[in-house]
Amino acid sequence: MFKKSLFVYSFLAAVLGRAYCYDAAPYGENLFLLGYPDFVSSAASTAGGGLFDAGPHSININPALTAPLQRVAAELGGSILITKEDAGSAFHAGALFPSRWGVWTGGLDASFIPVPMSPPGNVISARFGWARDIAENLYIGSSVFLGGLFRYKNDFAAGFDIGFVYKLGNLGFLKDARTSAALVNIGKTFSNDIFKNFPGMFTPKGGFAATLFESGNFAAGFSFDVSLPSFQNAILGFGLDFSVLKMIVISAGWDMSIRELADNLGPHTPFVGVTFKLTKNTSSSDILMKRGWDKTDIDISGVYQRLHDETSFFSAGVSAHFGAIDKTPPVIEIGEAE
Repeated sequence: MFKKSLFVYSFLAAVLGRAYCYDAAPYGENLFLLGYPDFVSSAASTAGGGLFDAGPHSININPALTAPLQRVAAELGGSILITKEDAGSAFHAGALFPSRWGVWTGGLDASFIPVPMSPPGNVISARFGWARDIAENLYIGSSVFLGGLFRYKNDFAAGFDIGFVYKLGNLGFLKDARTSAALVNIGKTFSNDIFKNFPGMFTPKGGFAATLFESGNFAAGFSFDVSLPSFQNAILGFGLDFSVLKMIVISAGWDMSIRELADNLGPHTPFVGVTFKLTKNTSSSDILMKRGWDKTDIDISGVYQRLHDETSFFSAGVSAHFGAIDKTPPVIEIGEAE
């Protein structure tokens, strides 16, 4: 019994000791969120944004977000970060596969940012997640990640995330209200000769999102999130989404790091994003029709944000959701056997 207690105390001391060494690196908290526009345009909402939207990238924010998705999906995105002296890039690719046991998701992220812009260095990471609904209003999910850091000092990251989303329904004039929480980066994160433990280990996140109004072809929603990297910083996120004719979504929002404000870096400027939603009907000879996918919903998105260090961030991406959503519940008839 004594040996077990000693092991537990030693493990907690090691974990908390590394967390105490938290040192926020430039872009360090966003290393896994640079390569796809929806990471930014959703305001990294753990509840799925003001107008709920999720895809393979969502497991980087909250692994439970993919639970209600019914269709196979794939996405690809890229970003550039530009200063007067230099430029960097980031990329994301992901895919999602629903099954009777839950929704399975995989993603690959990479960022290549020059030293003057981001001392953390070049990062390549992979993430695999699972999610499902365990009740009509409750989604749960988990994911595992593995990554490598290449610059100054090579290092690796490995760990897992857990999260949930709870649908509150309608709250007064708020529609489709959702609350959510996630605990991410449970494990080892990156360190080099300059910064320690980025992104922050054992980072709890919580959020709320809802639709403000929905009338015909117009809708608007908002989201609010709080993240506590290693319990030594607080990052606030706000997002607004506007849907026009169910074909265009305009997003705007803002995020603020208390630690960066204390270091006189100032907050980022608000971001602006736009998503065009298209539908492609599948012809009878198309290979997609042979798989039962009679149509494909395609989203083309982009976002821009001016960061606090005079860096301009541009990101663009495309996603495809194959087939139609089944909104008709099964009809079960009970009768006597003939």
